[in-house]
Amino acid sequence: MKTGTLNAVLALVAICIVLTVINAAVQYLTQDYTTETALLSVGSDSELVQGVFIRDEKVISYSGKGVISYEVSDGGKLGIGSPIATVYSTETQIGIKQRIAALQKEYAVLERISNPGTTKTAQPSNLSALFTERYKDFLYHREQGDLAALPEQSEELVVLLSTYQLVTGQDAGYTQKMLEVKAEIEALQEEQEEPLDTITAEEAAYFVSYADGYEDELNLEMVNDITPQMIAGIKDNPSNKNGVVGKLIEGYRWVLAAVVDNSDKIYQLDDRVTLKFASTSEMIRGTITALNMGNDPGQTVALITCDAMTYDLVQHRTDTVEIIRGEYQGIRVPRSALHFKEIENEEGRMETVRGVYILNGEQPEFRMLMKPENGFYEGDDYVIAAQTTDSDYLMLYDSIITKGIDADGQ
Repeated sequence: MKTGTLNAVLALVAICIVLTVINAAVQYLTQDYTTETALLSVGSDSELVQGVFIRDEKVISYSGKGVISYEVSDGGKLGIGSPIATVYSTETQIGIKQRIAALQKEYAVLERISNPGTTKTAQPSNLSALFTERYKDFLYHREQGDLAALPEQSEELVVLLSTYQLVTGQDAGYTQKMLEVKAEIEALQEEQEEPLDTITAEEAAYFVSYADGYEDELNLEMVNDITPQMIAGIKDNPSNKNGVVGKLIEGYRWVLAAVVDNSDKIYQLDDRVTLKFASTSEMIRGTITALNMGNDPGQTVALITCDAMTYDLVQHRTDTVEIIRGEYQGIRVPRSALHFKEIENEEGRMETVRGVYILNGEQPEFRMLMKPENGFYEGDDYVIAAQTTDSDYLMLYDSIITKGIDADGQ
């Protein structure tokens, strides 16, 4: 190639490089877009209210002397004649009873660990894998706030770890420990007295160890007469005075009464809702069985019937509750990014669509929002659009422009 031609080519290449750099610099200096990645989100169509638990309840009292030791936990199911509590002469006797129960549980765990059948057939690798799996289960229940499951999970971890020690030849002295525990149990049993009395259930029911004075006022027969004023006056007031031992809850069905704003008729009879209580991590499903409406629909009493009975749910008469009408999963879109644009539809007519501008490389491009089957979920500062793989619509992980685009898309 001649020198003149080579110089011309090099000059052309240099000009192209300079123009590319200038273009990049101009784009960098003139474009001032703020973007947000399109991610999945869940929106709840819900309302936070103060709810009142209404159940058919019967107070249990005891007029005799002595100290009461409960035989069933709150929310526990009782059959006819099942023991509710035993009565002892002193607190010391209850302490002895509780200590014996704890030692018997410890002895049972030691028996599981020392079982010859287990130690002969168990393999260290299997035990290690099981321990890892159970440990993950323990962490999961802890993170979920399911504290009731933790004691059983902890016991299982102890058994697996101790069995691993025995299988690998590490003598942890379990045989001696079993002898000591058994000796302590026998010594305590000699100190233990027979209970003075036993309180039993006269009918099949669920048990709660307290009463609050509303047992006769609030029941399932009067729920249709409850008013917003009545709900406002009900307070948590657990108290066991005048020989009250607790109460029995007849049947598993109960009602949550709460004042809601039904001006827009968002609550309808037979609607299924989810209840999320402040006092427990459990989510309870219920059905709206009545709507007591007075002159003001903004003060409607919603009666939600449920059929779950647990320890946490019987600890209160009132509780803060979130009534969740529905949950929607899709792509979260900030309201600041929303735009409306006239486009030609498949039928050749112009229509206004809702969408956003995304950054496609260096250029902003308009993308419509895919409408969910039940319509867009509208949050305070965002909406949720449906997922899609259609490139004409906003897709997961697109860069949504939240700042830098005016009303005309410039």
